Amino acid sequence: RAPGSMNENGSNWRAAARRALDLLARLLRGIITALALGMLLLLTLQVVMRFIVGQALSWSEELALTGFTWAMLLAMALGVRESVHVRMDMLVDAFPEALRRYCDKLVSLLILALGACLAWAGLNYVQDSQGTTSAAVAYPIAYLYAAAPVCGALIVVFALEQLVLGKAPVPDDASEGLAEEAA
Repeated sequence: RAPGSMNENGSNWRAAARRALDLLARLLRGIITALALGMLLLLTLQVVMRFIVGQALSWSEELALTGFTWAMLLAMALGVRESVHVRMDMLVDAFPEALRRYCDKLVSLLILALGACLAWAGLNYVQDSQGTTSAAVAYPIAYLYAAAPVCGALIVVFALEQLVLGKAPVPDDASEGLAEEAA
């Protein structure tokens, strides 16, 4: 084919999209890790303050809960990309290859719809919570609730990736762990 043909442009676009989504996934992994470490530090500080110093912190549990909420919802979206959620595929595995691909596309469409619903409902929830603050820290509670529409939007993006580009490759660090477990 001639340079610049539709096939070459299509594969260039696909490769660029895959690289951008790989970067997004790495960024999400970093954010999730930072949130988990932050939760661990906050809860450790809470235990130290309560049992060693004798003075409990009023705000650490609230911030840890916010970190937990964001970490779990971001991890849920990342799990969609990496296809790590539990599946009952014994029946689907018995289907012919073409029907299996159709089932995978159908599941991706259903996941996309779920993500869109979560984003829409979460956005409405964030709007309804405007002006409300958290009890201990007094930050806008919409910051906590914003995790739902962000997660929903990321689920939509990753479900679209599966529909258009196919399943994402397993990250290097995850495949190394699987290889070590198999050995």
